[in-house]
Amino acid sequence: MKNQFSENLKKVRKEHNLSQEQLADELGVSRQAISKWESAIAYPEMDKIVALCDKFNLNIDDLLHKDIKEVKGEEESKKKLNNSFEDFLRFITNTINLFSNMNFKSKVKCIFEQLVIAFVLFLLSMIVLGVLGNLFGHFVEFLPNKAYYFVTNLCDSMLIVVLLLISIIIMTHIFKTRYLDYYERIECESDRINTESDNQSFDDKEKKKKEVVEKSNKILFKRNENKIIIRDPKHSEYKFMSTLFKIILGVIKFFSLCLGLFVVFVLIFLFMSFVVSFLLYKTGLFFIGLLLTILSSSVITIIILLLILNFVFNRENDRKKMIYGFIISLIIFGIGCGTIFIGALSFDVIENNELFLKNVVKEYEMKDDLLIYPYRDYEIEYVKSDNSNIKVEYSISKYCEVDDHFSENHGNTIMAWVYCENPTKLVREFIKNANEKKIVSINNKIEKITVYTTEDNIDTLKNNWTNHLKEIENDNEERNSYENRINELEKQNQELNQKVYDLQKQLENQH
Repeated sequence: MKNQFSENLKKVRKEHNLSQEQLADELGVSRQAISKWESAIAYPEMDKIVALCDKFNLNIDDLLHKDIKEVKGEEESKKKLNNSFEDFLRFITNTINLFSNMNFKSKVKCIFEQLVIAFVLFLLSMIVLGVLGNLFGHFVEFLPNKAYYFVTNLCDSMLIVVLLLISIIIMTHIFKTRYLDYYERIECESDRINTESDNQSFDDKEKKKKEVVEKSNKILFKRNENKIIIRDPKHSEYKFMSTLFKIILGVIKFFSLCLGLFVVFVLIFLFMSFVVSFLLYKTGLFFIGLLLTILSSSVITIIILLLILNFVFNRENDRKKMIYGFIISLIIFGIGCGTIFIGALSFDVIENNELFLKNVVKEYEMKDDLLIYPYRDYEIEYVKSDNSNIKVEYSISKYCEVDDHFSENHGNTIMAWVYCENPTKLVREFIKNANEKKIVSINNKIEKITVYTTEDNIDTLKNNWTNHLKEIENDNEERNSYENRINELEKQNQELNQKVYDLQKQLENQH
């Protein structure tokens, strides 16, 4: 124990570059006393041991009993680990503070630059992984298949981890060098300015900041905003990054301009709707709600258009007015929608009313293979008459017309459907019914199909339809048979391909 103390005293004295005389002066003893302590001839009193521990930042147990070199090594390791952890936490904190203080353009530019660097590192990593993977694969070709795949996969996994760590280190270093260090300089400069101008007025502080900015050719803060602009015009940056960023920004602005053009058409449509809505002035609350909804939608559209134009042409937004206008417009829009709902409750819904139906009659020449194809599976009612031809009567909406199609490609087939393609008439009827507080269902459905002809013709038509259904069923069965056969052949083909693959593997193993 005593020898350990003498050795420890000698080591720490030399580590601190102290002579025996210097240490003796600080402890208030003679040089001979220090010499005797280090030679283990004599030993200090307890107050001197405590003074030595305070002097060299040691505890008594370490100084008297332990190897001071091992103790120092353990303390150094703990200190390095603590410093590394603190540096990591400081890096995260500075990164968060940096992004929270950057303006929008600087944020986009920083993120875009990191993505480009990550993409370049990814490509380089893929090239390195491919080259080294192939070289290592040729080097261990002599191994059996299972061992070969295990070793190569293990090697690839380790190489991927190494390349990933290297890429993270490179990206972190570039980010720290180009952004965090610059941000820390800005913070230090800002703190210095604030410290020097604590006793000055606000105007004097701003003037002082501007003078320092002009002298140092650095942009520290945006005027009227506590936002840091990273990468000022006179600060060095990668040329290709700047060019690429401008190209991407130009593309974004172009698409924004196209979106703005679409918003202009929406705005024109809203203005037209505002004028047209006065045709519904008799609807009461529905009309008022419609006006409020259109006006609020127009204001919101104008705000969106201004945001797009200001972004494209690099102009400042009047944020307060836009936010207030947007919120007020949303409130008015909600009030308008509620008013429309209340007004719509007083409307009468009319659907399938005979007053809004009309009959359309068409006549066709009877043929032995004539087929009336009920479009959309409409039911057909057959009525006996003395008419030797075929008379078909349709019941449809009075706002629509029947379009029949006669085809000779597959027998003689009659197909009919309804179209409502008179927009002027539809709009006029809608306005008329709306002012009368009516909602009329206008659909392109044939409500009823009635066929008038002789009994023999009715039997012929029904038989033709039955035979047509049988043909469809036979076609489906034949199609299903072909599909099943194709599936069987595909399955056999897959089995044969698997056998070929297995035989090739066996042949490679034999070689």
